Amino acid sequence: MRLIGILITVTLAAHYSYIYVRLRNAVGPGWKWTVLYAAFALFLVFGSRALWQVDLGDYPEFRKVLSYSVYMGLAFFFILFTAFVAIDMVRFLAWLADTLFSTDLRGLLPSPRGRAWAAVGFALLVCAYGWFEALNVQPRHVTIETKRLPAGTDRIRIAQITDVHLGWIIQEKRLDRILSVVRAAEPDLVVSTGDLVDDNMEFRDEEIALFRGLIPPLGIYAVTGNHEYHAGVRQAVEFNERAGMKVLRNKYHSVGGLVLVGMDDPSARHYGEAAPPEQAILASLPGDRFVVLLKHQPKVEPESVGLFDLQLSGHTHGGQIWPFYWLTRMVYEYRPGLRTLTPSSRGGEAYAAENSRESSIYVSNGAGTWGPPLRFFAPPEVTIFDIVRKNGS
Repeated sequence: MRLIGILITVTLAAHYSYIYVRLRNAVGPGWKWTVLYAAFALFLVFGSRALWQVDLGDYPEFRKVLSYSVYMGLAFFFILFTAFVAIDMVRFLAWLADTLFSTDLRGLLPSPRGRAWAAVGFALLVCAYGWFEALNVQPRHVTIETKRLPAGTDRIRIAQITDVHLGWIIQEKRLDRILSVVRAAEPDLVVSTGDLVDDNMEFRDEEIALFRGLIPPLGIYAVTGNHEYHAGVRQAVEFNERAGMKVLRNKYHSVGGLVLVGMDDPSARHYGEAAPPEQAILASLPGDRFVVLLKHQPKVEPESVGLFDLQLSGHTHGGQIWPFYWLTRMVYEYRPGLRTLTPSSRGGEAYAAENSRESSIYVSNGAGTWGPPLRFFAPPEVTIFDIVRKNGS
């Protein structure tokens, strides 16, 4: 953990140094603004470390103000860094064209001062836009046909929430925005696919009351995400249960003609918890029921393909702030949305079985935010799934 902290600190130092050089090229030398810049950068570095490592639970208002200040500052500097990198890429391409083709494209570019003001203005606009995009939680409807609904049931509606990150920034008001989308959809059941909480939730009665006000006919179900473990998995699970949820930890539950299978997040291994192979659980399920696999991270076990109908995941936030989207694409194979899975060379033997299934995965952008309360080109969503009977079945 110490090594990770050192790497983060060094990365932030290089990040802020690059921005400083670009700003100094625009405004020139001057000790007053340099001291001010250094003080703000140090505040972000040590403020973020305090949020992650210091217990500020006895000072809730201070922690809330510090959280907003630090995370908004980090977002602004990241976007400013991205803008300066894009500008430098344009300058490089202009220089390359001038060198190779004797053009004068660099003469068309703004002055260093103009480039700096453009970058700062862009970062401010993105922060303002991202604030409102994060608040604008919308339903996303997906319809899936199946032959595995019980007789007399033509449709089951599932509402998926994920990556809410209840903590010092996302509290009852933002949660109510999210759950209002769930209430409007009138689902039969609700599932939470991890990272619901991001801090100690012992005294969060307002959020518990909001969840208990949902009352879907078939109940509310949840699985753990990596942040449940970071925040303390025991108290996180207790919060879910007090909120009226049934937490599925490496087990299945039959409800309304569906089978829900919930797997703990892989972070459990780092906390000394072992999980049974999900294939063993899936292989024991009845073949005539629609199986929904709830996993926080969008990772698919090759041997499981063909043993479930639909995997619901989140975790990536769709990148949350572009261009982080491309980083999530490098780490995770499945991008946001619905994808049909095919068996790989390392697994998928279940497809040869008589009761094999066409497995799919849906990766949600999530409904909340982690860190900065912003989203940019990664709109928050509550996903509404209509599992409907296939014609003729």
